[in-house]
Amino acid sequence: MFSIDKFLYTLPFAIKGMIGIFIVILAIIASVYLLNFFTNKK
Repeated sequence: MFSIDKFLYTLPFAIKGMIGIFIVILAIIASVYLLNFFTNKK
């Protein structure tokens, strides 16, 4: 069934993965913002 020891062992890996996904999403948002800023024709 559910093992607390296994959950606590895998928790740091899951947290690192979520932080990585968050950083990638922030990089995509920043690149879209910069492309909009530099290619704005106003």
